[in-house]
Amino acid sequence: MATFPPSTTPVQPPTSARAHVLVAVGGSDPGPAARWAAHEARRSGTTVRLLHVAPHDLALEPGRAALRTAADVCRHESGDRVTVEADLVVGDPAQVLLDAAHDARLVVTGRRGSTSWHSTASISAELAARTPAPVCVVPPSWRAAEHGVVGVGLDQERPDRRSLTEAVRRARLERAVLRVLVYRPGSLAPDRGEGTDDLRRRARAVLADCGGDACDVEITMGAGHPASQLLEVAASTDLLVLGRRRRGDDHPTYLGPVALAVLSRAACPVLLGSPGPTEDPRRRGADHARR
Repeated sequence: MATFPPSTTPVQPPTSARAHVLVAVGGSDPGPAARWAAHEARRSGTTVRLLHVAPHDLALEPGRAALRTAADVCRHESGDRVTVEADLVVGDPAQVLLDAAHDARLVVTGRRGSTSWHSTASISAELAARTPAPVCVVPPSWRAAEHGVVGVGLDQERPDRRSLTEAVRRARLERAVLRVLVYRPGSLAPDRGEGTDDLRRRARAVLADCGGDACDVEITMGAGHPASQLLEVAASTDLLVLGRRRRGDDHPTYLGPVALAVLSRAACPVLLGSPGPTEDPRRRGADHARR
């Protein structure tokens, strides 16, 4: 049985930097995040790296138990096809995980769960908001579904081609339908001056630029707040892909209000892509004024 001796030294990346999936192992049920990470690592041929950060020595034993559970889940999910590494570190959970995330190709974290020492939910929010690497936030009690659908939102005013391209890639890998929710942040419904057929044609043109003509696409026209519509999509998809933007020096976060609302309640795993270009603050102010 693994013992996971604690360390107070900075976490060192594996020999093959950025060739691993980092799992932020919390003190509550780490199974869903570990299960999703094992599936991802098995498909991409990468290592799973489990990391639990205890804020002090009194939290070491629960950390060891959580790591054992996560490691067992990974091995049950992938057998000997995936290498699983585990680290137990004493330090500031948010900072250690943020530092470790810079060397990962993907970060996976559970959405909820807590110990008496720190909240996994707050750590997950920190990772999603501040990590430049892609982050997948897995809901509690999640198990692989078989909807055969990958979801993504499309803002016609400023399409996020990074998230659209990633959603297309995921749909093709899973041989899934790509369900695209077309919405316009700043309004509560599609533009009434433009017909639905025109909106669909515009959406398909954007998707074609992102490779969407190579997979089955289902376009849904949103009517309501984008967060509410995305949560409806998440209820019947296997994965929801969201974009992130650099919001400027005065906003040291990659998450906007829509992403924050979706992350807190989505029924499926939510994949946040690498942040896109810095958002124009004038545009952000205009969008806020229209809400």
